Amino acid sequence: MKKHLLTITAASILMAFGVQAKTLTLGHAMSLESAAHQGMVIMADKVKEKSNGDLTIKIFPNGQLGSERDQAEQVVTGAIDMAKINGGLAESFEPTFKVNALPFLFRDVPHMRTFMRSEAAQEMLLSSEGKGFIGLTFYDSGTRSFYAKKAINSPADLAGMKVRVPGSPTMMEMVNLLGGKATPVPFNEVYTALQQGVIDGAENNISSLVEMKHSEVAKFYSMDQHMMTPDVIIISEYKWGSLTAEEQKILKEAAAESLEEQIKIWDATDDMNKEKGMKEGVTFVEVDKAPFRAAVKPMIDEAKKDPKLAPFIEKIEAL
Repeated sequence: MKKHLLTITAASILMAFGVQAKTLTLGHAMSLESAAHQGMVIMADKVKEKSNGDLTIKIFPNGQLGSERDQAEQVVTGAIDMAKINGGLAESFEPTFKVNALPFLFRDVPHMRTFMRSEAAQEMLLSSEGKGFIGLTFYDSGTRSFYAKKAINSPADLAGMKVRVPGSPTMMEMVNLLGGKATPVPFNEVYTALQQGVIDGAENNISSLVEMKHSEVAKFYSMDQHMMTPDVIIISEYKWGSLTAEEQKILKEAAAESLEEQIKIWDATDDMNKEKGMKEGVTFVEVDKAPFRAAVKPMIDEAKKDPKLAPFIEKIEAL
């Protein structure tokens, strides 16, 4: 019933904006200040320019069209055209995306960005064909670490803690292996959940901590950097199929070009947000990553046994 109402609400919003056949709707749950939103604005500008105004993108930020999961489901059903979702959440719709959510798979940020620009990334973006959506591009979402009202110096500090995760089975498994209690909560409800004690902590990048004001209720950010999971912009297969070959080319080109700009914005924004967080009283804790890496190593070992995941893991490790 809730999903039905969300779909009706989304449709009502789109009708109110007078969306035309050549206008693509793009929803996301981030703030206007986020690097992701700014990247999507650049993509929309490039699409309009390349198509001489014949193809445009209307962006709906701040969860106007529902939570990330709600929006992903609406893309799959064709209720909305596009959405930017967490890379970990994407595995709920296509298991191949689980690879990107594996903890400590990427050696460092340059390694992750090399993958995002690679042929392997393009192959992964198309792996969901036949399931209602495909990926257009990955977006940088930095490194993910734990934050709470106390420092997380080792896995032992997570024992018994209710830690918010997106709706990602892989991320839930990771938190549970580290000794915490994985607790799925929609991104736009994390602040209240932290404030009211529904959860004891969360994990995300620095910019999400600060931009979503989680830093007001969680003053310790422990930099274990357990994941580097790129966000992904997805498009409904129905909508993709309705575009001409030229329009598809324009959209793919604009998405790829916007990634390069989004990376630059990400770096500047993340540095700014870390400084802002420090001024707001957040303590950034350097931790020994080895115990965290050792605790979750079985996840990568197990994933390598999966014939669908193993080739991607091999390609990423070889980059």
